Amino acid sequence: MNRADPCIQSGTTTFFADLSDSQSGACTIAGAATLESIFRAAPVGICVITNGVFTHVNSRWCEMSGHARSELIGQPEDLLFATSAELRRARSVPLEALPSQGSHAAETRWQRKDGKWLDVLLGFSRINLSGTAAGVTITALDITASRQAERELRWRNRQLTALQKISDVTLSGESEQHIFNAIAREAAEITGFPIVTIELCDFEKSVMVFRGVHGMDFEGLPVPFEVPMDVTLSGEVARTGKMLVETDAGSRREYAAPILRRLNVQTFLCLPIRTNDRVIGTLSLAYSKKIKVEELVIAQAASLASYLATLVDRLQAREAVRRGEAELAAVYDRAPNVMCLFDDEFRIVRANLAAAELAGCRKEDLTGLRVEDFLSGPESHRRVASELRRAVNETFITGKSWQRVRLGQPLFRNGQTEELALLVSTERIQVDGLLRVLLCLEDITQSIRADQQIRAQAALLDVTGEAIFVRDFSDRVTYWNQGAQKLFGWSAAEAQGQTTGTLNLYADRSACLRPMQAVQASNEWSGELNFRTRDGRELIVQNRWTLVRDSAGAPQGILIVGTDITEKKRLESQLYRSQRLESIGTLASGLAHDLNNVLAPIMMAVHFLKEEAKDERTRTWVQTLETCSLRGANIVKQVLTFARGAEGTPVLLLPTQLVTEIERIVRETFPRSIHTQTLVCKNPPRFTGDSTQMQQVLLNLCVNARDAMPEGGTLTIGVERVQLEGDASRIHPKAKPGTYVVFSVTDTGTGIPDELLDKIFDPFFTTKPLGHGTGLGLPSVLGIVQRHHGFIHVESRVNEGTTFQVYLPADVTAKESLTIDPAKRRLPRGNGELVLIVDDEPAIGEIASVILRGHGYRTLVAADGHEALTLFREHCGAIRLVVSDFMMPRLDGPATIREMRRIQPDIQTIIITGLGEDNRIAEAKAAGTNTVIAKPFTAEQLLTAIHPLLKN
Repeated sequence: MNRADPCIQSGTTTFFADLSDSQSGACTIAGAATLESIFRAAPVGICVITNGVFTHVNSRWCEMSGHARSELIGQPEDLLFATSAELRRARSVPLEALPSQGSHAAETRWQRKDGKWLDVLLGFSRINLSGTAAGVTITALDITASRQAERELRWRNRQLTALQKISDVTLSGESEQHIFNAIAREAAEITGFPIVTIELCDFEKSVMVFRGVHGMDFEGLPVPFEVPMDVTLSGEVARTGKMLVETDAGSRREYAAPILRRLNVQTFLCLPIRTNDRVIGTLSLAYSKKIKVEELVIAQAASLASYLATLVDRLQAREAVRRGEAELAAVYDRAPNVMCLFDDEFRIVRANLAAAELAGCRKEDLTGLRVEDFLSGPESHRRVASELRRAVNETFITGKSWQRVRLGQPLFRNGQTEELALLVSTERIQVDGLLRVLLCLEDITQSIRADQQIRAQAALLDVTGEAIFVRDFSDRVTYWNQGAQKLFGWSAAEAQGQTTGTLNLYADRSACLRPMQAVQASNEWSGELNFRTRDGRELIVQNRWTLVRDSAGAPQGILIVGTDITEKKRLESQLYRSQRLESIGTLASGLAHDLNNVLAPIMMAVHFLKEEAKDERTRTWVQTLETCSLRGANIVKQVLTFARGAEGTPVLLLPTQLVTEIERIVRETFPRSIHTQTLVCKNPPRFTGDSTQMQQVLLNLCVNARDAMPEGGTLTIGVERVQLEGDASRIHPKAKPGTYVVFSVTDTGTGIPDELLDKIFDPFFTTKPLGHGTGLGLPSVLGIVQRHHGFIHVESRVNEGTTFQVYLPADVTAKESLTIDPAKRRLPRGNGELVLIVDDEPAIGEIASVILRGHGYRTLVAADGHEALTLFREHCGAIRLVVSDFMMPRLDGPATIREMRRIQPDIQTIIITGLGEDNRIAEAKAAGTNTVIAKPFTAEQLLTAIHPLLKN
C-alpha cells in the first residue's frame, strides 16, 4: 500500500499504516536498547525472526497474539498460523527474493491463544548486518474490525437492496400474498437458503397459514395452504415464541409436516415474527442438506423477521440505516440510487456508479467536481445542479437534512430526453473530525408512472356505476371502489382489510360455495347472489367472479363485479304477474261467456216457475233458485272486473254487506288457527264507492293480518260511525271535519316496529321473505282509499298486534230507494209485434221466445247471423225489433245488425253480451244498436228493455 486509505465501516475508522517507508531497505539495529525503544513506541506489533524462530517481540505483538513474550521467544514462526500453508501464503515472496532494503506485505489470519481469530496485515523486511542477512522483521496490524465491518457492509448492502425491493412491492399496492412472496424471495437471496416460507398464525383454528413462499411448489394444494400447528416445526416456534435451529429436521418424526417430508428438509431455521410482544407468525429457512447455520445468517433472518413485523417504509428504513452509518463506502457502487459525498468546498469526495451513470462519465472523473459541475449540459440540468448546491449548502450550514424532496426536470439520459422524478435527501455527517454532506438522489420515475397508471385505472373503476371489489383467499377485501360504496354502504376505508363475513355482505354465505368452486375450476363464474347492505336491506346482484393471478401466475384473489338488479327483478316479477293476470283475464272472458250462456236460460226460466208455483214450498225453492242464479251472475261479473282491472261505477254502498262478504271469504279460506270476529255498530252510515275495490281493500288488510299471525290469533273486522270535529288533523293530516264510516282490521300478531311504520306504504317495501310478498298490497290499498277521498290510520305494538283504520266520508244525505216486491210488479206487455231473436245457444233463444210470446209478442228464432239475415229478408217490414247475441260463429251480432240496417234503417235492435267490455259496447253502438243487455239477464230485464223501443 502506497498511501493511507481510510475505510469507513459501521461507524469505525481504521487506518492501514504506510509501512513501505519503514520497510524499504534493510533495517540496521544499532543495539538492543534502540530496538526496545522502537518496539515500545510502535503502535503496531513488531517481531524479529532469526533462523525461523522468534528472537524479539514487542508488547503490541503480545497483545494481538494473546501470548506472553516468554511464550514466544524461541518458538517457531508458524506458531500463530493455522497451517503451514497459511504461513507460506503469507510469505508468498521468499526472503531470498526480497531485494536489499526491500519489503513485502501480505494479509493472513491468526489464531490467538484463546482460540479467537484475527485478520492481520503483515509487513516483511530483511535485516542485513554487514551485508549478511541476519533475519526478518515482521510488522502486524490488526484489521479484524475493518474486515468485519466490510463483511457487515456487504451484508447490509444486500439487505438494503432486498429491503428496497420489498419496499417497492409494498408501495405498489399489490396484495398481501404478492408482498409476502416477494419478501420470501428476497430472504432467500440474502441468506442463501433455497427454501423460505412466511407463515401466519391462526391460534383459533390452531393452524399455520402459508402466506409467502419461495422455492416450494404449491401446485395441486389448496389456497391458502394451512398446516396444523402440532405437526410442523414452525407451529412449535409460534407456540413457544423461541427461535429454532435444527440441522437434522428429518429425525423430528413427531412433527410429521408433509411439506418437510416432501422436500426432504434437513437444515431448518425458524424465527418468530413479533409485534407488541405477541407472536403473529414465523419466518422459516430450509435446506435439503445438513449445513452449519452461521450467526450472520441468523442475524439476517432476525432482521427480516423484524421487518415483516413492522413493514417500515423503504426510504425510512434506508435512511435510518444510512444515518446510523458514517460512510457506507461499500454500499455506494452497488446501490441503485445516486450517492455523492461532498466536502466543505462542495467538491465530490466519493460517488457511486449510479451517480456516474446520471452524469454520463466514469466514476473516477467525478472526484473533485463541484456540485454545479456534477450535471452539465442543457439549461434544465444546470437548474437541477443549482438546486442540489442549495441543498448541500443548507445542510452544511444549518445541519438540517432534506428528506425526500422531489425535483422534476427533463434530463438527458442515454441520448433521450426523459422526464425524471427525483427524490433528494441530504445528511450532514462527521468522518474523522471532518464534516461531510451525503447527497442521495433516488429515481422514482417508474414508481410514479406505475402509481399514476394504477390511479388512472382506479379512477376508471370508480367512474363505472358497478360495484367492484377484490377479496383474497382469506376472504379479506383488498380493493373496494366507489360503486361498491354506493351500493353496499361501506366506504373503502371501512371495507378494506375486513372479511365479507365481518361485513355480513352475503345474505346466504352457503350460496358462495358454488361460485368459489367454479372460479377455482374454470377461473370465472357468472350468476345472481343475494347481498345485504350496511343498513340490512337485501339486494339481488348480478355477479361476475374472475380469478386474479400475480405476475408469476399464482392465484392472488377474486375480482367481483356486481350489478344491482333488484329493481329489474321486481319489475320482471310485476310484468310476469301482469301477464298472468292478462292470461287469467282472457281465460275468465271465455269462461264468463259460457257461464253467462248457462245462467241466462235459468234466470229467464225462473219467471215462469214463479207463475206456475202453487204452494209456499215450491215458491221458496224457486226463490232460492233465483237467488243462486243471481249470485252466480254477480260472481262472474266480479271475476271479469278483477281479471281485467275494470273499475265499476261508484254506487251507494252499505258497509254491513261488505263486511259480511269479507267475513265469509276469510272464514272459508284462512287457517283454523285464526279466530275471526266482526264488530259492527248499529245503523252504520252508507258511503259512495266501488264495491269491488273496497272488497280488495278489506281483503288485502285481512291477508296482511293473517301473515302477521303465523302461529294463529284473533282477527277482528269492525265498522263504526265516527264524527270528526275541528281537531281532525290530529288523527291524520288529510282528515277533515265530518262524518266518516270507519272500517277497522285488527290482529294480535307480531306488530310493526316504529322505525318501519313510515315505510309500509312505500311501493315494493316488504318485510316478508323473498317470494312471499311483493310490497304492492298496502300501496294499492292506500291508492284506492285516497281515490275514495279517505285516509288510513295505523296503530301497532311489537308482539301485541296492529290495527288498520280506513276512514271514508259517509253520505248522510243518501236515502234508501224504495223497492217493490218483484212478485207484485207488473211487467210490460206487447201488442203482437214481431221480434227476431238471434243466439247460437238454443236454450237462450227458446226461453226468450217463450217469455216474449207469453207477454204479447210474436217471435222468430235464428241460430246465427246468416240465418237471421235470411229470416229478416223474408219478413222485411214485419219484424219490428231484433234481439241478437254479440259473439256468434260465422257472423257476429254487430255485423248482422249493420247488414240489417242497410236493408231497413229504422229497425230497432238490442245486443246481449256476456262480456261487458267498453270496447265491445262501443262496437255494438257503432253498428247502430239501440240497447245493450248484459248476460245473464232476467225476463224482467228483457221485457223492460224491449217495451220502450217498440213504444217509441
